Amino acid sequence: MKTYNKGYVFEQAVKSKLETDGWMVIRSAGSKKPDLIAARNKKIIIIECKSTKQDIIYFDEKEVKNLKKTASEFGAECLFAVKKNHLKNWFLVGLEALEKTKNKFKILLD
Repeated sequence: MKTYNKGYVFEQAVKSKLETDGWMVIRSAGSKKPDLIAARNKKIIIIECKSTKQDIIYFDEKEVKNLKKTASEFGAECLFAVKKNHLKNWFLVGLEALEKTKNKFKILLD
């Protein structure tokens, strides 16, 4: 499966689960960020979806900065839906899960 298709399938899985849990969810098509914006009971969350073969997912500083800015504009919480490609389960983590490296951020998936 091509990278775009894998990303789309993962985003749809996250969107579907959130909708099942009572969230209203909008997906940004293409490479626009954030991937998902969801609202429930006057709470808004923005979600960036990432999957990898590795035990670590990296985010560019600019990407994290833009997500934080978008979250601030919406009065929203910024979350990341992360998973390893070969596993079915995924999980949501907040900004506190990000670890700073020299010029990126990372989330450990172990």
